[in-house]
Amino acid sequence: AFPNATDWVLQTIRYFAGRPDLQLIVRIHPGELLGFTRARQTMMDEITRCFSVLPKNVFVVPPESAISTYTVASQCDAVLIYGTKAGIELAAMGIPVVVAGEAWVRNKGVTLDAKSPPEYFEILDRLPLKEPSSENITQRARKYAYHLFFRRMIPMPFTTPEADSLTEPDVKNLDDLLPGRDAGLDVICNGLLSGSEFIYPAELYP
Repeated sequence: AFPNATDWVLQTIRYFAGRPDLQLIVRIHPGELLGFTRARQTMMDEITRCFSVLPKNVFVVPPESAISTYTVASQCDAVLIYGTKAGIELAAMGIPVVVAGEAWVRNKGVTLDAKSPPEYFEILDRLPLKEPSSENITQRARKYAYHLFFRRMIPMPFTTPEADSLTEPDVKNLDDLLPGRDAGLDVICNGLLSGSEFIYPAELYP
């Protein structure tokens, strides 16, 4: 619905400035400061540049804050996201999620997806929703979360993360790579060699 996350945040703040009946909490992503590469264009700088004084009903949680995104979201009527994977988890918690960008959870039948600014603001006009997502939507969101996090993300137990570098392989013997030794590796090799789906059967390995 918006060309980038900055435009979305600024337009959202402007919208809430005209809705004193609602409150907006902007949780700036901790990755801006704590990520592998720190952001050169920070959301806080962009907000400060456009708003010398924030509307009274708008509150910003900075990236360095220890406040949990999930704790904040659990107290909200709805959550607005652009592209974060947290949208998957929040939808699975039964919290209504409005998607304004290319988030993983978009078009899965569990969120309110905006395709344009007018459509986005039409969704916001419906706030507060005053009730959690239906049990059917929450269950569908949980199934999608399980599929994405446990079946589409393939574990590779013979890899060991190294500080400040890509993961290094930890193979003691070439026999460790033979078929049947590691289910995750089998999924990848079968996908490359025979065109099977890259889906790890996590339900078989509880």
